[in-house]
Amino acid sequence: MQQELGIYKENAKYVGYVGGLKYVKRSDKLPEIFYQIANKIPDTKFIIVGDGELRNEIEKETVKLKLDILFTGNISQDKVAKYMNAMDVMILPSRNEGWPCVVLEAQACGTCVVGSNNGGIPEAIGFDEHVVEDGEDFENRFAEKVVDVLNNGYDKQIFVERAKNFTWENIVKMEIEVYGSILKI
Repeated sequence: MQQELGIYKENAKYVGYVGGLKYVKRSDKLPEIFYQIANKIPDTKFIIVGDGELRNEIEKETVKLKLDILFTGNISQDKVAKYMNAMDVMILPSRNEGWPCVVLEAQACGTCVVGSNNGGIPEAIGFDEHVVEDGEDFENRFAEKVVDVLNNGYDKQIFVERAKNFTWENIVKMEIEVYGSILKI
């Protein structure tokens, strides 16, 4: 997929972010997280899919840090899927989040997602080893988790199979079970 998108670099690792570039998404910390990853794995290319009020600030900071980064801005959903397929790891370091559909979208592409422990992120990710607790030294611990995944790899099919469980039909069945248990039906 990297070749189709024109971003292929031999032996490179690809780490991406898909979402709004705003404070609540912790996108202000992307440069620091990316920089720490690049220090451990120099041949890492970074992809940011999305836009928002922090974009200019993030662009300036990543230029200062000399990171190999691509900003796509807002793009069509089919292109988003192509970029997710190109990523080795997608990150979601949000400070606050509901149920992030972007996690299952990435997993459906066979892409590992590393995220914070805020809101519904851990439940959406479904794998505790890919969740980073908030707190002191968060950015460093987050980068370490991503580096660990990049160095050790993963089975893409596990994520694809997990995502298949979240069809509309299955979600409705799960909701009916919850309501049934509450109402004692």
